[in-house]
Amino acid sequence: MADVAVSKSVGSQGSAQGLTGSLWTISWRNVFRNKRRTWLTVAAIVFGCFLVSGMRSYQAGMYKQLLEISTEQYPGHADVIHVDYENDQKLEQTVRGATELMRSIEANPDVVGVAPRVMTSSLFSQGEKSYGGMMIGVDFDREALLFNFFARLAEGVLPVDRNEVVIGKVMARNLDIGLGDDVVVLGSQKEGGVAALVLKVSGIFSSGNQDYDRSFAFARLPTVREAYGLGDEVNALTLRLTDIYDVDRVVSQIAAEVPDNVSVRGWREIVPETYQAIRLDDLAGQATLVLITVLVLFSIANTFSMMVLERTREFGMLLALGMRPWAIIRQVQIEGMVICLIAVTIATILNTALVYIGLVVGIPVPPEINETFGDFYFMFPERFYPAFSWEGLLLGPVVFFLGIQFAALIGALKILWLKPVTALRSD
Repeated sequence: MADVAVSKSVGSQGSAQGLTGSLWTISWRNVFRNKRRTWLTVAAIVFGCFLVSGMRSYQAGMYKQLLEISTEQYPGHADVIHVDYENDQKLEQTVRGATELMRSIEANPDVVGVAPRVMTSSLFSQGEKSYGGMMIGVDFDREALLFNFFARLAEGVLPVDRNEVVIGKVMARNLDIGLGDDVVVLGSQKEGGVAALVLKVSGIFSSGNQDYDRSFAFARLPTVREAYGLGDEVNALTLRLTDIYDVDRVVSQIAAEVPDNVSVRGWREIVPETYQAIRLDDLAGQATLVLITVLVLFSIANTFSMMVLERTREFGMLLALGMRPWAIIRQVQIEGMVICLIAVTIATILNTALVYIGLVVGIPVPPEINETFGDFYFMFPERFYPAFSWEGLLLGPVVFFLGIQFAALIGALKILWLKPVTALRSD
């Protein structure tokens, strides 16, 4: 077989120089001399490209959705707080001049909107039962435009009257109260007095976050401000951005314009547990993909090594005809390039199609996941969708194209030590 291939090449070119000049033609012919091996190699490359590009696209989409879910419910993409509030959440640590600061921040084209909040620890009572929690005053109209936290009301409606409140389902269960019941709220005013409120439960929310459902109660912002003696001050301004991944740049812009006693935080500082979970999962995913990529490339390098061994006699004839060893190695690399071009073309088409289908239909999230984990942090979406980007889709093909050139080189290096006489004697 090798003799036939070489004789054809010699007949068509007539010299070693001609052989060298038609490496692409020879390589294309050689690639399909063993169709089974070629297509198995192509399948391995397609699989590797799918893992690197396809799965990374789905991972990126999943991470973005989880970030959106964890930040859009309540924490926000970024916030503005007193520099000491994060470590010592006292009521008096407020953001002064919040109204003017809101206007300044909303003028930033990368900011969708700002929601003011007052947050203070309080005691909630009903009859003989008492429960510690967080009394939060919000502008419900702004909150509804920016975040979806209150879209998950399990019962009732949002407060319309100044003396109404919505509480979490766990707090409602612990206090044994329901819609229409009164709850007494006690706390400390900014100047040291006692804040006392009697609020009617207008709604009960179920956020999917056990901590929120256990501890949070929301009333209208003027009601909380008046009861706790805050005037027009707030504890925090919560921001929604146009692009959650652009948070570092936007935070830097806003931080340059706020007073020295005010801190601007991005979602990495606001929800560090989400950031760390995604970061660790991403690192684990990258390590897994690197390992699989190395194994696939090692297998392909082994394939090329076997191919060189099987064609020892053929390469010996080429060396005897005057072809230099590095020219033969380049031929083997071109054969690898031909296989890789076929594989990455197929892989790119398949990955693009799979990502497009994923963008349309998504990947269903089993309900068992929310039943198991939803109450501990947040509810997962019904479906995950990939993040489409040509950069992500081309990552796998580029990695494997370069990797296979290296694998082919490693597999073909033994040609350097091949002696024509010894090669021609091999069976």
